[in-house]
Formats: sequence, structure tokens, C-alpha cells
Amino acid sequence: MDHREWSWPAPKLAALRLGRRLAVLVPASQPHRWSFVHIVPSGRSADEAALRAGAARSDAGRSFLVTHWEYESDRLEGYDQDPAGVRLRHAEAADESELLAVLRDWRLPPAGFDYSWDTVEPG
Repeated sequence: MDHREWSWPAPKLAALRLGRRLAVLVPASQPHRWSFVHIVPSGRSADEAALRAGAARSDAGRSFLVTHWEYESDRLEGYDQDPAGVRLRHAEAADESELLAVLRDWRLPPAGFDYSWDTVEPG
């Protein structure tokens, strides 16, 4: 695989550093299910405090939680308050290089991730 395939596109890396959550749709175990992997950066309380002050807080030293979830598709297509997700796997990454190592291990190139609000992922 090409080295560029395992590098973050600049806007997505900036989003992670700003504490934005990213997600990618992956193949599900069954046709009636949807499966996602999402990345949640650390620092939520400090980010919320910065937002209340009218600023964004960039942090290149964040850690990350990477989680693979699967959901019943009919629970995601409406406004179901309980999407009944099943966590299939998760990993913690202490920094950006460990995050890339997790994604390589899971065979998920960073360019495939998008902002979570641009997916149907319920997070």
C-alpha cells in the first residue's frame, strides 16, 4: 500500500486536533445491519470550555478512542432514541501515530473517514 494512503488529509487531521469526531461506514456482518468505525479525540471538557469562550482548541497531543459499532439499519433510519448498537471492537491510541497504527491494523485508510455529521452514524 502507498504511504499516502496511511496519511491524514490535512482537513481531517485538523478536525481531529480540534476535537472533532470522525467516522467511516464499513461492511456489516449482515445485510440488515450498518457498521461504523468512529474516532473520538480526547479533551472534551477542555474543548467545551473553549467553545463557551468563543474559541476552538487545537491539540496535536490528543489521545483517541477508536470503536467499531454495528446497528440494526431500521433503528438508524428513523428517530429511534435507542439505536441498539453492538460494540464489535475498540482500541485506545495515545497519540496520532498510534492512531495510524490502529487504522493500519484494522485496514482502514484515514482518507475514508468523514465528519460524523456527514454519516448516518448515530454518534
